[in-house]
Amino acid sequence: MMILVFLVFVLASFPAQASDKNGQKAVVFLLDVSGSMKTNDPNRYAIDSIAQLIYTLPTNYDVGFAAYSSELSALQGFLGNSQRSRIMEAAQAVEYSGYSNPGAGLNEAVMMLKNSNAEEKDIILLSDGEILMEDEETTSQSEEIYQKAVLEAAENKIRIHVIGLGEEMEDTGNSIFQAAKKTGGGVYYSPQALDIQGSIDSITEEELHIKQTTAAIVDVGDETENVKIDMPFAHAGTVRVLLTSGSPIGSLKTNFTAENARQIGGERYSLIEVNNPKGDQFDMSFEGTPESQVRITLIPEYHVLAKADVSYKDSVPKEEGALFYDREAEVTYSFYDAENESLRLWTEEYFNHSKMSVTVNGKREEKTLEAGGITVTEKVTGDDTKHVSFACEAFPANVLDIEGVEVSLKGPDLLPVEEPEPPPYELYGAVVLGVLFLILIILLLFRRKTPRTGFAPKEPDRPVSGNSSYVGRLNIYITRTKSGYDISPLAYDLFRLPANRVVSIAEILENCGIKEHFLGAENIYLSSGQGRSIILTNQSDCCIMKSGEILMKKKSYQLFTESKVDITFEDEISELTFQYKDLKPSEMY
Repeated sequence: MMILVFLVFVLASFPAQASDKNGQKAVVFLLDVSGSMKTNDPNRYAIDSIAQLIYTLPTNYDVGFAAYSSELSALQGFLGNSQRSRIMEAAQAVEYSGYSNPGAGLNEAVMMLKNSNAEEKDIILLSDGEILMEDEETTSQSEEIYQKAVLEAAENKIRIHVIGLGEEMEDTGNSIFQAAKKTGGGVYYSPQALDIQGSIDSITEEELHIKQTTAAIVDVGDETENVKIDMPFAHAGTVRVLLTSGSPIGSLKTNFTAENARQIGGERYSLIEVNNPKGDQFDMSFEGTPESQVRITLIPEYHVLAKADVSYKDSVPKEEGALFYDREAEVTYSFYDAENESLRLWTEEYFNHSKMSVTVNGKREEKTLEAGGITVTEKVTGDDTKHVSFACEAFPANVLDIEGVEVSLKGPDLLPVEEPEPPPYELYGAVVLGVLFLILIILLLFRRKTPRTGFAPKEPDRPVSGNSSYVGRLNIYITRTKSGYDISPLAYDLFRLPANRVVSIAEILENCGIKEHFLGAENIYLSSGQGRSIILTNQSDCCIMKSGEILMKKKSYQLFTESKVDITFEDEISELTFQYKDLKPSEMY
C-alpha cells in the first residue's frame, strides 16, 4: 500500500558564484581611413557601422577607437556606456586620405587591450586593402609591425575580427585577413559599403554573442512613419532600441513608460536607451527617405538573482524492512531582478521554452524555462546541500550576471511503527474518486482526438514583395519527416526568381520535387531585401529559430548571407534547416 505525503517548503536563496560569469569586456574598433576609402565608401557608411556596433554592446563593455592612414590618424581610449557618444565624435572627425599603414593602427589597438583588465578582449578591423606605403621600405616596415602585433594579440588572447571592404579584399587569404585566422577571430567580406551593416550584425551575434531582436523592418514612404512595437522585455534593467538605415532618419519621437531614458541620434541611426522599462509597448514616429528601409532592433540586458522553492513527495517503499520513506524533491528555480528582489523576471510568453544551463555540484545540464521557472526532480536519501549556478549562452537576452543559489535538501522521515488500517468508507471514497478521475481523463482524451468542424481558416495574406534583386542560394536540410522517409540535402537558386516574387517554403519544396506535405510551410514566406538580404515573414504557427532567437508570428525578419534558420512545423514532428548562401556572379548560371 502506498501513502503519499506532500510537504511543501519555500527555501530562502543564498548567494553562490554563477557559472555565467560575464565580467567586464573590451572592444577596439580599428578603421582604415586611407585615401582609397573615398572610392569604396564615398557615403562614409563605415562611420555608421561604428555607431551600429558600439550602441549594440551591453553596458559591461568598454569601447575604444583607433584609425590609421599613413600613420595613426585618430585614437580614443576606452569609454564606458554613458560616454560612447565621444567615440562617434572621434570617428566622425576622421578624413579619408593618405597611404595604408595598418601596422601602426593594429599595434596601438593591441597595446590598449594589453593594458585593459577586461576578461574578454576583441578588435574589429575594417579595411579596404592591404598594406601600402610610399615606398617599398616603409611598406615592409609596416608589414613587420603588423605581424608582430598579430602575434602579441594571440599571446594575450585578443581576438581580431576582420571586415574586408571592396574588390581588393575579395581574397580572404591576404595578409590583413591573416590576423583573424591567427587569433581565432572571424573573417567577413563586404563587397560594398552598404554590406558593412550585415558584417557588423554577424560579428555581434556570432563572435561577441550579443542577443538582439529585430522588432520591425519599416518600408519608408512619403508620410511620417508611426510604429508600435511589442516590448517583451518590460522588466529588463536596460533595453536599447536602435534604428539603422542606409538613408537619413529624422524627426524621431517616442512614447513609452520607463524609469529614465536617453536618446542619441546620427544621420542614419538613432538610439533610445531605456532604463527599467515599465510597459509592454513602445510607440515611435520618424521620417525617412522614401523607398528606403529602417531596421528597429531591441537589445535587452538583465542583472539577475535566482531563488529556489522546494517541495517533497513521500511514499512508502515497496521493500520489506525499510526504515524511511522514499522521498522525491521537486526544486523550482525562479529569477528576479538583482536590484529589486521582489520583481520576478521572464514570466512573459516570449521566454517560454528558452534554454538555460543549470550546474548542480559541478554537473551541467540544459533545461527549459516554463512560466518564468525551471523545475528539476531528484531522489533524496539524506540531508544534502546543492550548489547551483546558471549559464545563459542560448538565452534570448543578454544576462550580464546571474547570482546562483545553495539549496538545502532535508532527508526523508522515519516510517511509523504501525500503520493504522483506514476505515472501509474512506477506501471506497478514494476508489470512487479514482474512477471519476479516470472517466474524466478518458473524456478529455476523446474530445481532443475528435476532429473539429467548421469553416477552414482564412489563408494569411502574402507579404508585400521587395524591390531588390534576389541573389544567392538556399541550402535545405530536411532532418525529420512525418512519414519517416530520409530526404537528401536540397539546393534552391533564389537568383533565378524575379525581384517582385514572394515565395513560400511550401512552393520551394514543391519546386525541389518534394511530395510530402509540411504543415505550415505554405505560410512562411521569403521576399527579396536590400543589401543582398532576404526577408522572412512568418504567418504560421511553426517554431522558427535563428541563432537562438524565436522568429515570432506575423513578424518579418531580415536574413543576411550565411544566416541559418531552423523550422519545426505545425505537426511538431517535421523539421527543416536552411542556410542562406551568397554566390559570386560566376556561380550564377
